[in-house]
Amino acid sequence: MEAREIKVVSDAQIIEQAMKLGGEVAEKFQVNETEEGFEIDFGADSVYQKAFYFFDEANELSGKELQLFQAYNYNRKNGITSEPNVQKLEDGITLLYTSPMQLGDSTIGMYSIKFSRKQIVLSID
Repeated sequence: MEAREIKVVSDAQIIEQAMKLGGEVAEKFQVNETEEGFEIDFGADSVYQKAFYFFDEANELSGKELQLFQAYNYNRKNGITSEPNVQKLEDGITLLYTSPMQLGDSTIGMYSIKFSRKQIVLSID
């Protein structure tokens, strides 16, 4: 569909597409342990705003991102499996995809990817 055509999509379709696209982008993320610490590789894609946060390091999170980070950390401490998540930010203008950061069998932090609503809508067939 061309970018100039009107597209009618539901919030559910937008969330579903953000989850799908977030999963595809996050699948390329790699974390490795080196002598200096952890090394993160986001792959070659530079279209989306990506970040990572370790549980044992101070960070500058706030709002929903901080709440999700705390939930992932709580789950880690209590042996609960964490799943990827999509939340609306800025009244739905931005969508936040988060995923637990795994190293082997351990959850060591959280990845986040921010998508604009427009990017998500245009990616829906």
